[in-house]
Amino acid sequence: MKIKKIEVQNFRLLENINCNLEDDITLIVGKNNTGKTSFFEAIKLATSTDGKFIFEDFSQSTYTVFKSSYNKYLESKKEGITEEDREELEKQLLVEIPKIKINFEIEYDKISNESLVELSEFITDLEDARNDATICVSFEPKNTLKVFHSFENRKDKSIDLIKYLHQNIKFLYKNVCYAIDRESDYKRIIEDSFKTKIQKIVLFESIKAMRVLDDIKGDSNNALSLGFSNYYSHRDKTDNKDVEKLEDALKGIASDLTERYKKVLENIMLELKKFGANTPVSIPPIEIDSIFDSEKVLKNNIQYLYKQNEINLPESYNGLGYSNLIYMILELASFIEKFKNSKEEKLSNFLVVLIEEPEAHMHPQMQQVFISQVAELIKEARNKYNIQIQVIITTHSSHILSESGIETERGFNRIRYFNRLKTASGGYKITNQDFNNLKIKDDARTFRFLRQYLTLHKSDLFFADKVILVEGTTERMLLPQMIKKSAKSLCNEYVSILEVGGAYAHSFRKILEFINVRTLIITDIDSSNKKDGKCPVSKGEYTTNYTLINWLPNKTTISDLVNCKVEDKIQDNIRVAYQTKENGYNARSFEYAFINANKAFFLTEHPIEKGKKIKDEFSYIKNKDISKEMPDKFTSKQKTEFTFDIMSFNEKEYGKWKVPAYINEGLVWLAKND
Repeated sequence: MKIKKIEVQNFRLLENINCNLEDDITLIVGKNNTGKTSFFEAIKLATSTDGKFIFEDFSQSTYTVFKSSYNKYLESKKEGITEEDREELEKQLLVEIPKIKINFEIEYDKISNESLVELSEFITDLEDARNDATICVSFEPKNTLKVFHSFENRKDKSIDLIKYLHQNIKFLYKNVCYAIDRESDYKRIIEDSFKTKIQKIVLFESIKAMRVLDDIKGDSNNALSLGFSNYYSHRDKTDNKDVEKLEDALKGIASDLTERYKKVLENIMLELKKFGANTPVSIPPIEIDSIFDSEKVLKNNIQYLYKQNEINLPESYNGLGYSNLIYMILELASFIEKFKNSKEEKLSNFLVVLIEEPEAHMHPQMQQVFISQVAELIKEARNKYNIQIQVIITTHSSHILSESGIETERGFNRIRYFNRLKTASGGYKITNQDFNNLKIKDDARTFRFLRQYLTLHKSDLFFADKVILVEGTTERMLLPQMIKKSAKSLCNEYVSILEVGGAYAHSFRKILEFINVRTLIITDIDSSNKKDGKCPVSKGEYTTNYTLINWLPNKTTISDLVNCKVEDKIQDNIRVAYQTKENGYNARSFEYAFINANKAFFLTEHPIEKGKKIKDEFSYIKNKDISKEMPDKFTSKQKTEFTFDIMSFNEKEYGKWKVPAYINEGLVWLAKND
């Protein structure tokens, strides 16, 4: 038994999100403020016995629906309206009035021996072809018409509808649970204690990285103490001789201490007996007993030390990363122990663990260790104890994503990408892209390249606000400076820069289109002709750049590329930038474009040494007359030297260089959020 899909509607940022879950680990990734935490909160509020929705949980898009529903209510109350029209409007109201809904689609195995007793109340179709059940938790009106009727009769007429609902939602709305049929409109209400019934089917547990830790002496938030005590409290103590010996030893100590306490406190006990003498007040006799609870002893009376050569150090003396790693692994192990050892009364059919941003305080290698240990615990629980576990992890860690989300066999299938897109009305909508739906042509070869590249270098692509693909090292190294000059606002956003080479940029096409992140591709026009091969743009007949030919702007001839309109360089959220005519010259590559854009600057006199040119600060063009013609071809070594010359150039003393026009235009476009 497992959860196949979770749907969330009208909850905070999540207006309408469907999230399919993997059998083992599902990774929810995306840039900041895309509803990842809200997704977990929706699950917790829907299933925990103390979870309560409030008006602030409604997505802001529902406010206009509340208002339009009220207008329909007023229309239904107008004089002269027919009974038929009134009934139709009231039916529409029942459907349209906003509700927060969380649906859990559960899939069960008819062949195995798993019990369906707990799930049976939610199964709506017993056809052989069906093996699904859907639980719907809805925060909805107690009586739809009364919601608007009570607003209409409010005492304070100055309060508008939204403010009134904010103040009174707990009296107007309630939590309701349904068993619904995915293939029809049928639904059946589940009466009484529905959260307890859900917990009998699936138990949700949560783990958060301990951000309150402080690596200072005397830290009271000891992760090891808490983690080990939780693990001990949930493990099986009935058939464990070591546990029995511990319990017996503590009972013996308690008995001995009871007698000693009595002797030490004998005098004060005699004095206490005198109180109330000769008065109507009678103080009951007092006895002293010593109680040692093994769980409390483990939590409060054991010091966890990190072993050193001569002196063992307290837990608080070690790094927070180690404490967090051990704590979260212990928490997951504790959940498994609790689930495994609930022999008297089965907790539930299966377990789902929600882990929120586990990477806190952990360095990259430790993050990879964590996710690999999680996978091992899941595997052991299934194979050894027959416990079904699904783990959902929200993360901003490219290392966790690389370790668990990009695999040879599974591909990117564990990844769910939450994105925040601007709508036509000016608002925002959260979308979820399931990487099971990503289809790539020449799948095996392209995936192999992407897996190797993203695993080794830049899986932070999945967390970026914006992305830049560049052709070479020169552009990548100079981009931070060019961004500051052309589009400084990008410095306040998380921009992922990927150096992919002209021959491989197109390999990222499907994945970039799939996640729909705003992307700028900076590449070279790569002009050639049949006679000379590589040649200046002025002599070029066609381009050899695969990206320009097969992606954007999807043109082959140099004349088409030179005369290409800006709109042809843009497709949805992706734009290409290649060399264009500047100062009467169209460069073939970045280095030539940079020299051409700054030709006048290079030829100005050195402000400190008269008769010396600025170009003398650059080794490659120092002895070349760039006033007459562009330099010959760059070697790889010369490109590197030229790049370092630009990076180390003292602009404060000598003046500022310009960003080539084609890159400047691309960065200005990237900085926009339209």
